[in-house]
Amino acid sequence: MNLFDLDAPQRDVLLRGARSVSCARGDLLFTAGDPADSIYFVMEGRIKIFRTHSSGAESIVGIRNPGNLFGELGWAMGESTRSNSASALVASDLRRVDAGEFGRKLRADEVLAAAFARGLVRRLTAVERELSELAGKSVPGRLVDILGRLAADHGIEESDGSLRLGLDLTHKDLADLIGTSRETLTKELGVLADVGLLRVAHRTIVLLQPQAFPFARRREQIVVKPV
Repeated sequence: MNLFDLDAPQRDVLLRGARSVSCARGDLLFTAGDPADSIYFVMEGRIKIFRTHSSGAESIVGIRNPGNLFGELGWAMGESTRSNSASALVASDLRRVDAGEFGRKLRADEVLAAAFARGLVRRLTAVERELSELAGKSVPGRLVDILGRLAADHGIEESDGSLRLGLDLTHKDLADLIGTSRETLTKELGVLADVGLLRVAHRTIVLLQPQAFPFARRREQIVVKPV
């Protein structure tokens, strides 16, 4: 479900009575084990959903953008506590809806319920597909894949045809996304930079040759050209 895909009356229904939540970069919204008692909608900003393993290492489960909701999976599965954690990648503006109230609104409106179900199925299908595509790939292969996926979702096209990732991700964030160490991630980024495929400056990554990143091409397929 994307909030901005709904019409204004439906958005009003979902957000009626919601509490506004403002958070700075790095602020923690909830952690694994907390009660699964609320649903969040992203109005502005970006939220990182992640899991912390027994070793202390983190793996990023997903990134939620404006219009997305998060915190709904545990509730949808009937779980009383959260299995993942969530923190702000950038300063963000959210709306927090009580999980019980959210459920009542879905039961009262078939259109909202169907939109929620479709969104949940799409998300789970995408996760399954990504796991399947990444399985067995080396760290460089996983890195190329994830950079392409991020470019498809968040890429900002520059005048020279390159794609700048519109995300403020640290090397550790990227390492968590592909399941490797920060040191290995930095080394592999350097290799891609040395062969002219990308440029890294602070936390900004620019894909100089987007065509070399397979999933970035999906973005080109949905561009609507004027007639």
